[in-house]
Amino acid sequence: MKLFTIAFTMLLFISCIPAKYNKTIKLNIMSTSDYCGGAKPSDDIINELNTPRPFNGTIYIHTNPERRDKGVAKKIKNGEGTITLPIMGITDLVFFQYPATNIEKLEKNGASAIKENECEIRRNFQRLDMINVDTETKEVSTNIHLRCDPCSEPKP
Repeated sequence: MKLFTIAFTMLLFISCIPAKYNKTIKLNIMSTSDYCGGAKPSDDIINELNTPRPFNGTIYIHTNPERRDKGVAKKIKNGEGTITLPIMGITDLVFFQYPATNIEKLEKNGASAIKENECEIRRNFQRLDMINVDTETKEVSTNIHLRCDPCSEPKP
């Protein structure tokens, strides 16, 4: 009887844990961007940069806004791509423009390492977008805005 009670309790406990599903989601990503040149741009250049275009490049997708998960680097071509991840209930997909900086490593090296890498740390948390997905999500569309690299030298 004791064995039956333990087995029943374990079964009940396991059945209450939400299931993770490996889910493939189609991504449709359009982008606009800042002007990162030096001289004042013309109105035509500003209008062109503010017009959404299919994104081409790599984005970094995390399920944790603080980037404490491994994350996935995803190449997007002509605004399209796919991502496969374990989805459990409602999950946030957080999009970043730059690869993650190992903040924990910097913290272990002390305050001077953090000060020296302040720009990279700030850039690390510049989020492009955050989208909620669940086990029923098949496709997501978003418009991201690409910012100038805050760590690059100013243009003349």
